[in-house]
Amino acid sequence: MKFLVVLLPLSVVAIIYIVFRRDRDVKKAVISLALFLAVVTLSIVGNVMRSITPLFLTHIVAVVVGYGATIYYALRGKFIWLALVAPLVTMLFYLLLVWIGNEHLPSL
Repeated sequence: MKFLVVLLPLSVVAIIYIVFRRDRDVKKAVISLALFLAVVTLSIVGNVMRSITPLFLTHIVAVVVGYGATIYYALRGKFIWLALVAPLVTMLFYLLLVWIGNEHLPSL
């Protein structure tokens, strides 16, 4: 299982590089790398959510789907916005829950 943590990101970078070498499209390669780095960043930051297990599992599924959407963009050149935004939405929902659960809110 640990080899997947290393193998999957390297495979995404390899796919982006191969598609870049084939098409010579710098814009598509840069956008693909930016999407990949965003998904990786959200997957690392998502470890904060471990206190709410169902939301954490949802976030992990959203990150895996985001990886797939990044690969799809690199290969086909079409965005799947819902899949790319899903990890960000789960992170924002967690931050909203933490903010609401905080005791610093004024009482009504």
